Amino acid sequence: MMTNDDAQSKRPGEESRGAAHEARQRWAHEVIQALAERRLSINAAAREIGISPGRLQAWLHQDVEPSPRVMRDLARVIGRSHTHLLSLLEWLPPEMSGAPMRLEATEKLNEAIGEARRWLRGATKAVGIRGGTMVAGALLENSREWGATVRNSMRGQKYPTRYAVRVGAHPVDAVSGSRGMPDDPTVTQADRRRIELAVFDTMLRTSAHWLEPGPATGAHWARRPDLVMSVPSLCASRPRGLRPNLLVPPSIVVVGIPHAGSQEVGALLADLLDWAYQDVKALAAEQFELAPDTSTEVVERAEVAAARRLMEDPLGIARQTVWSYLDPKPILQTFRQLGPELPLVVLLRAPDSLIEHVTGEFAERGDPDVDLVEAAQNLVRRTVEPNRSAGSYLIVDVPDLPIGSGKPDEIDLIFDAYVEIAFKAAEWLHVTHDGPALATSDGILGRLWRTANT
Repeated sequence: MMTNDDAQSKRPGEESRGAAHEARQRWAHEVIQALAERRLSINAAAREIGISPGRLQAWLHQDVEPSPRVMRDLARVIGRSHTHLLSLLEWLPPEMSGAPMRLEATEKLNEAIGEARRWLRGATKAVGIRGGTMVAGALLENSREWGATVRNSMRGQKYPTRYAVRVGAHPVDAVSGSRGMPDDPTVTQADRRRIELAVFDTMLRTSAHWLEPGPATGAHWARRPDLVMSVPSLCASRPRGLRPNLLVPPSIVVVGIPHAGSQEVGALLADLLDWAYQDVKALAAEQFELAPDTSTEVVERAEVAAARRLMEDPLGIARQTVWSYLDPKPILQTFRQLGPELPLVVLLRAPDSLIEHVTGEFAERGDPDVDLVEAAQNLVRRTVEPNRSAGSYLIVDVPDLPIGSGKPDEIDLIFDAYVEIAFKAAEWLHVTHDGPALATSDGILGRLWRTANT
């Protein structure tokens, strides 16, 4: 027979078990809601986390206590804060009880900033403000020593497209109307350094870079052909648009060796889907504030860090994003971390002629990664073919390109080839993942396709 004292002694334990049960119920409800928001099945989420579907099913529906070890990965997959999930389970110490609320406020602020950037991009696109205009404006605003001339740069014969903006700087002085390059190359270096000091932040945000003087880089119009910058237009980093496609799985990486077209194809697909676009090299330069003269080793380490973040968080920072990378070492150091379903992969498989050309370029400049070019391409193929479902990756063979021919139309013909590769990738997204049809889609790629097929 149980006495009143026995009953009183058992109540704290029962209350503790009841509180733990309620905490697990709150946690399970939050996870189920997050899965529904992201249109993720329990099976898909479990694969992304690296656990069995039955285990996750038990945690959500059978009142089984979840494992603390996988909570961080679960939070990443479902798009919730790690500390928020711990708080729901009442696993945080009392002094950290306010942390989830503060973190959630920070996340909401970041979302608001991202949304503002999307609207700002839409507004600036409507009035014609581009990266080249930003660089020229920053130069005029921050220095009285320099003037600027801005020109559009087009690429493509069959598929003409505005590719970049050229910004030519020239000194404003008594002889500012004179043209030509200085005889002493140290003068060019010193002038470039002074200009970089005036517009460094803007160069980072716009991925502007110096061009070597030549007929195709402003020699016929620039007062100082040695002071011409190229500011990406087509391949510029950008946030997702105001009406992003919601049917295609929400993260795509386009990968290929240098000159295979990963940036151009990635940017065209992002424009087609109204998604964000990021190139790993440009993203790393902006995040780590890398100057133009930063060593290759430091640049590669920064690229590895940037690629890992995008690879590991396809439903977070890489959501509704097409991103690209092409440097062999970062590819070799990060691609094995590819998840089982996301991001979708578009591999641009280079022909032997292109591999030989790129290898020759690396050898000529003494690049230590010369032996890694073909290895990087092979690693990507060996990673996706045996481990991925057929619908989660596409391998497109790059045709033999007229690279190195020296002909005036070389870069235009190469760009035309990139556009046709993008057509193939867009058709794959349409057929396999309900992406937009080129015949009716907005944006650059749809316009180019209709121009060529009507």
